[in-house]
Amino acid sequence: MKTSSRNDIYSGRTMFRAGFIHVIRTATTERRVAQHGGDGVAQRARRDHSPHIGSIGTGWATGWLVAVAAGLAGLVCFACSGSKSPPPIEGGVAPRQCSGSALCVGATIHMCQGDMIGDEIEDCAPSGQVCSLARCTSPDCQMAEANASSVVGCLFYTLEAETVGEDQANPTSFLVSNPGGDAATVEIQRPSVGADGTTQWMGGTSTPVPSGQSGRLVLPGGAEVTGIGTRIGGAVRISSDRPVTVVEIEGDDVAQNATSTGGTMILPLQSLGISYLSVTYPEMATPAIANIPGSRGGAARVMVIGTQQGTTIHFLPFGAVSAAPGDGFGGLAAGEDYPVVLNDGDVFQIYSGADGEDLTGSLVTAGQPIAVFSGNISTTYGSQVTGINSPDMAHEQMPPIATWSQTYVAASLTPQSNIDCTSFFGTSGASIWRVLAATNGTSVTFEGPGVDTLQLLPAGGVAAPLEQPLALDAGQAASLIGVGSFTVAGTYPILVTQGMDCEPSLSLAIAVDAGTLVKSLPFAVLPNFDQLLGIVRPQSTEVDLDGSAIPDGAFQSVGEMFEVAEVPLGACPPNQGVCPHVLTGAAGFGMTLRGMDVQSSYALTAPGLRCDPGNEVCLN
Repeated sequence: MKTSSRNDIYSGRTMFRAGFIHVIRTATTERRVAQHGGDGVAQRARRDHSPHIGSIGTGWATGWLVAVAAGLAGLVCFACSGSKSPPPIEGGVAPRQCSGSALCVGATIHMCQGDMIGDEIEDCAPSGQVCSLARCTSPDCQMAEANASSVVGCLFYTLEAETVGEDQANPTSFLVSNPGGDAATVEIQRPSVGADGTTQWMGGTSTPVPSGQSGRLVLPGGAEVTGIGTRIGGAVRISSDRPVTVVEIEGDDVAQNATSTGGTMILPLQSLGISYLSVTYPEMATPAIANIPGSRGGAARVMVIGTQQGTTIHFLPFGAVSAAPGDGFGGLAAGEDYPVVLNDGDVFQIYSGADGEDLTGSLVTAGQPIAVFSGNISTTYGSQVTGINSPDMAHEQMPPIATWSQTYVAASLTPQSNIDCTSFFGTSGASIWRVLAATNGTSVTFEGPGVDTLQLLPAGGVAAPLEQPLALDAGQAASLIGVGSFTVAGTYPILVTQGMDCEPSLSLAIAVDAGTLVKSLPFAVLPNFDQLLGIVRPQSTEVDLDGSAIPDGAFQSVGEMFEVAEVPLGACPPNQGVCPHVLTGAAGFGMTLRGMDVQSSYALTAPGLRCDPGNEVCLN
């Protein structure tokens, strides 16, 4: 067994890159569109890789932004809560702007013809339903979908990510929790693409979920999105007739044979955005990775899902990518704009292509809401330490930049205590943290008991004690290793992620800006994992788990305002299939969760979102 050393990790790899872009927000009276430009803007070379995409011009930070703003005008002005209803439509094309394939006008669904509201498609009223997000649904769903800062919703876009060869037969499970007073009917939907390119979502496996309970849906085979480029109709959609939360577990270990597992809490459609930065780990084909068929050398990846017809996305890597993204082009230079058109349910996927390549800080933008996932098909974080540890999938849904916070609590998720695992980092129970900036000149500070243990992995890979403040420009990410929990604060919005020791993972830290903490959260877990919660609360407030207060003695301070507790969950019996839980707290709380087995693990966080319909790009 090799002795562990922090300096083994990312040795010789460049962790910082200079001169990305400056992401700013420009507010108008009815919308805020994420813009890119300003201080230290890197000059972007642009190639039109798709012949069916019209010319946008070389000045993408100006010309492309104007096109996005124009395309969003109808979506934002007429779909956001508080906006005025459009005038009555007597037929033909109304002189109002429209975005996407269809939209709601009162209780009726109307098609979009160009940017104008066209003919009526369906009237929801005769069936006792209402119109929300361009389809007929229940009043409960309409109410939930008016909240663009929530993980509770009725439509969820996701995918089955590619996994290593040994685990491709293991199922992907969706754990659906129902917080409402009525039973929900929830189904997995797959897109059917017509000859004209239009998408119809077809229902498949479904399950009833009683009030206050949870259910498990297993994705049928054949949905895995493999390779690089665009997969037509590659997405999966979870649809419910009542508001629910959805957790996705890839390689769910129900048969106790999983070697690679990933998890994430899926954002509902109304909480998606148009501008994202990704987080991954550098690709490194360590011996443990190289011995796993289908591991792609530990490649990093970014996956983008279209939710509207004719959505042009732009992918701009922060560093060079040697893997060919498609259309006959080999690799992308740092900051090069790669445009792709996605229809509803299409998926674009790109992998890194060589040791050291890292897709962290890659910018993904679109003129319509999209879902973005990122991580690694398999990783050891670059560590070559072996023992009771193993490579694993890293997978997380990225929150839109517009919802990032300036302050996070980094709630440490420690490994399973009864297996005496071998640390990847040289210190038992450590985590790897990544801090990503969206704005040039971001200054980051750290506070709390875990700060004294933090080691920075700068360019060159030689670990050194953290010196504060940490300076980052847009798209730059810092990597730190340490034991324990702490608070992270930026002078501008940042994103913070965690990777667990022994069994790699990727999960968000807990956002604690005003408006990000939740007061009630239903969730579920599966059998066969050792489950641990990380709970964040404002100091001296009560948080209840399944109706019982978490003891005050379980919490420790991580600064002047917040406290953290590690709370083990009892074993979920295999014959139960799925085990529901609920957290509540009148003053609000944040939650992160890990499940660990000897060979596989996952971690996920209930993302804290802030999206003001008056001045952010939201669906509602």
